[in-house]
Amino acid sequence: MSYYLDQESIQDIISHRDKIFAEARTVMQKYGIDVLANDTLSALQIWEIVVTYDTDYNINFHRNGEDAKSNGILIENKCSTSKPKKDGTISKSGWQFHAQGVLDYPRYIFAARRKDNLEIVRIWDVSSDTATAAVKACLEEHKQKWIDKGKPNHDAIVVPEKMLMELPVIQNVMHGNCQIYRI
Repeated sequence: MSYYLDQESIQDIISHRDKIFAEARTVMQKYGIDVLANDTLSALQIWEIVVTYDTDYNINFHRNGEDAKSNGILIENKCSTSKPKKDGTISKSGWQFHAQGVLDYPRYIFAARRKDNLEIVRIWDVSSDTATAAVKACLEEHKQKWIDKGKPNHDAIVVPEKMLMELPVIQNVMHGNCQIYRI
């Protein structure tokens, strides 16, 4: 499927891009952070929600390592983006990890957002011993399957949202249009 625009529309998009790039340059000069990097955009969106109930939550802007920390506990964040269905909801998500990467964290935060407006609609904040053990077991199982296949080049493994839905929920609250599940 193709999608072409006329020259006037393309010029309009370029003018919007130029404004965005100007703001991004300002942030880069001021903080040394690429605000347009996908991981940065996701981290900032997650922070805005999580800090409302975890005031010590802080994000790591370095490319490697943990994504966040709170009260000395390291956190891995993942964000998936899904196209809305006809009824406006988004399907159950899954969050990708590298089989060869660090998989073991004491806390995970998984966010699901809409592709049409980039709004986060669900957060799974995984911190209980039971829930983190389930996530780690899922990751290790998928890693082993990847190893058993002979370590193909594509090393993406997934934590499916369906698995998280089976875990005991400690707290279930709304923040704006975002459903937060603390498990």
